[in-house]
Amino acid sequence: MRRLTPSELVAELDRRQPFSPEIRAAAEAIVDDVRRRGDEALLEYTRRWDAPHLTRDELALPPEAPAQALAALPASLREALETAAARIAAYHRRFVPESTAWTDAAGNRLGRLVQPLDRVGIYVPGGRAAYPSTVLMTAIPARLAGVGEIVLATPPRPDGSIPPVVLAAAALAGVHRVIRAGGAQAVAALAYGTATVPAVDKIVGPGNAYVTAAKAAVAHRVGIDSLAGPSEIVVVADDSAHPAWVAADLLAQAEHDPLAVVGCLSPVPELLDAVAAELDRRLEAAPRAAIAAAALERGFLVATASLAEAIDLASRLAPEHLSLQVRDPEAWLRRVRAAGAVFLGPFAPVAAGDYAAGTNHVLPTGGAARFQGALSPEAFVRCIPFFAGSREGVAAWAPAARVLAEAEGLPAHAASIRLREGDEPGAREAPAGTASRPQGAPGPAAVRLPEPQDAAVAPPAEPGTPKGARAGGAAIRPQEGAAPAGAPGYTVADSPAPVKLDANEAEPWPAELREALVAEMGRILAGDGPAPHRYPARALRQAVTAQLAAYARVPEEAVVLGNGSDELVQAVLGTLGRHCTAAVAPSPTFGYYATAAAAAGVPYRPVPVPPERAVTLDDLVPVLDGLPGEKLVFLCRPNNPTGLSCDADVVWGLLQRGDTWLVVDEAYAEFAGESVLDAWTVAPGPDGPATAGSAPRSCRDDGGQARGHGVHGDSSHGEPRLERLVILRTLSKAFALAGARVGYAVAAPAVASRLRRWLQPYNVNTFSLVAARVALEHREVFRRRAEATRRRRDRLFAALGRVPGITPLPSRGNFLLFRVEPAGAARRLQQELAQRGIAVRAFPWEPSLDGYLRVTVGTEEENQAFLTALAELQGGGQGTPAPRAAQPGGTGAGARDAGPGREPVPGAAVDHPGPAGPGPAPAGSPGQLRGRDGA
Repeated sequence: MRRLTPSELVAELDRRQPFSPEIRAAAEAIVDDVRRRGDEALLEYTRRWDAPHLTRDELALPPEAPAQALAALPASLREALETAAARIAAYHRRFVPESTAWTDAAGNRLGRLVQPLDRVGIYVPGGRAAYPSTVLMTAIPARLAGVGEIVLATPPRPDGSIPPVVLAAAALAGVHRVIRAGGAQAVAALAYGTATVPAVDKIVGPGNAYVTAAKAAVAHRVGIDSLAGPSEIVVVADDSAHPAWVAADLLAQAEHDPLAVVGCLSPVPELLDAVAAELDRRLEAAPRAAIAAAALERGFLVATASLAEAIDLASRLAPEHLSLQVRDPEAWLRRVRAAGAVFLGPFAPVAAGDYAAGTNHVLPTGGAARFQGALSPEAFVRCIPFFAGSREGVAAWAPAARVLAEAEGLPAHAASIRLREGDEPGAREAPAGTASRPQGAPGPAAVRLPEPQDAAVAPPAEPGTPKGARAGGAAIRPQEGAAPAGAPGYTVADSPAPVKLDANEAEPWPAELREALVAEMGRILAGDGPAPHRYPARALRQAVTAQLAAYARVPEEAVVLGNGSDELVQAVLGTLGRHCTAAVAPSPTFGYYATAAAAAGVPYRPVPVPPERAVTLDDLVPVLDGLPGEKLVFLCRPNNPTGLSCDADVVWGLLQRGDTWLVVDEAYAEFAGESVLDAWTVAPGPDGPATAGSAPRSCRDDGGQARGHGVHGDSSHGEPRLERLVILRTLSKAFALAGARVGYAVAAPAVASRLRRWLQPYNVNTFSLVAARVALEHREVFRRRAEATRRRRDRLFAALGRVPGITPLPSRGNFLLFRVEPAGAARRLQQELAQRGIAVRAFPWEPSLDGYLRVTVGTEEENQAFLTALAELQGGGQGTPAPRAAQPGGTGAGARDAGPGREPVPGAAVDHPGPAGPGPAPAGSPGQLRGRDGA
């Protein structure tokens, strides 16, 4: 190690370059050759320098190879990879950029839309070494950002193989494609594309000088992370530092490369002497002594006048790794101005950041940390600003913009602005539907997207639409706090309207139940019961859990309470999903699955299914078979927004797979009249025929007792793996408690226990628990209401079919999806209904639902108002009344909901009660399939 003064060190390191002119010229020649000759050149260079016998067909690795490598990996190594991957994901998840929008005081909408890159290439050094950590560090942030496809390029070994541990890391990190090629030729193939290698939007990852020079050569065409040079470490140490630990950290980086930059800055000369002696001692036994010795020979020890000077000098150097081995390192951290990453204190070695601390090890080198940062999810997105001016808001910006345009000598700019001001001849009113700030809307406020599960949502990276209403409900307009057009995330149907049929909400509670709830709340507020100034009582929570278990006919330990079933979607992704390659769901479906998966860092794979039919195994199996590792499937049954229920064969087929977790979302089960649970609660158990109320086999042990042991079925014999099933339910729909946010999951007790550990303490508040208890005490009332809703749905379906230009789809929910003709007329119809005070739901972010609208089944009066307005707008006269079948001798609600002689609805459940009571199962239900499947 050389002894340098601070000025000598700065002068020397200011001459750092990532590659020489000769290397640049060679790399550019290779890049140009691959650009011109594609696979032919790529294979030629790969054979010359890496794998002499590789064939063109072998350039791309078989898709199943990463999953096979992961399955065969030694348990200890797999556990280490999984731990590192989880920590890296947990750290980087905090830095995933989100779209944001606000309305200024004048009523103009402004914001930034964040969209992930479509495809990225990650470069991982290889050949004679293996770097699985680099796979995790590059692919996981890309996956968290929502990148559509991740392509890994790495040089093969001489026999053409890729180290299994690298492939295993690729499977864990969510890599989609592996290319056996390295060096400048791989960078060129990723930038320009070949017959085998798809062109990417950005290339990231470290490499040698030729890789770095090639990245510089293609930076005009694709994005790159940085121009990486040799590894760097600077340790700042005071007299509290242990010389042996400082030396160990310096040696750890020195073994990377003979050109590595290693050094220590300290105001304590004695410490520098001790570090030098310790390095000499350790180098003798170092396995990579030759490489490390060359780096240490170029290394430096610098004595400074003070600790402050040492840290300022380190910031001037802007090293890749800065280690502060000083007293109170967090206090000194604030003084650091530039570094790739900082490691604080003796128990934060730089090697921790190389592997499993969670921070990224793809860092700027060569002083680039003065203007660049570590690789993160921000590197994998496009940030697109947007401005949505309103008629009222023109005055806030137009005068200044017009004057500046004239000052810059751009008269056409000024004329364009004057048109909006109305000062030009021919200026016109803005087109109908122009966004305007709602009356009384506040000034700037950031948009927060995630909200409850009571409406369809926009999946991440797909365009959404603003929703809202002006006070009074006269017209539905974009509202402060709603997601802007094009913004990803969770868009709720929260528009007030006199006839609100856009959020699948139930009708209000009957008067007698409202009185019972008011009385119960009054009793609690009077001090007779769980006190609201205390945290929710365990006894109250247990009582509600017991009521739900009795309602679902499962053991209490199989029930998990959630703050709405949305929270339980998050819990599933945070526990089961973190070990899965991807979350898979039919599309279109409930969009919060995609939003929650993105937040959890789990790749989301939608499976397109035409809205006119339900998903089948033939849709899902090819996608699942093409994904490595374990998968998590979401089935919304009945599906929102289509209203269709997939056949029970889909459920049982998925449960026969040993690599799949299945979540069946039964938010609308009561309106379907059947549940996945039905097949188990009446199925034969190990001790003979079970009776109603017995536990599902996933919740029983071999003796038939409700305990925590799941059935471990063998998929080769068609036995469903019930321990891999989670069923989600809610009280928001049939129990009309959308405002209380009470959901629950049913799962094997061992899985239920995992979900509970993920949830926040006291996740359901006292008032919601009390409301749930009252509702469940009167569950027979709600069962009858669900039956009545089904009858109104059937009549609404038949009436919609008679409206010109309207084609309804059969539904088993409390809503109907209908197609509007001609094509493109749906949004206009939605707006025209809104002008009449009737809110229905559109799905502009979902291409397959272009031309469709969804309407909630309301009360008779709401349905009639909707049908009348719809018929008038569609040219059907003065309205098409919903058919009412008279009930002999009946009046009022009973007569209104009676249904003898009504028009049947194909595929819709009619009179089957929900889980609260017995009744015949509809065609295709699990109950009818029990004998065949042995459930």
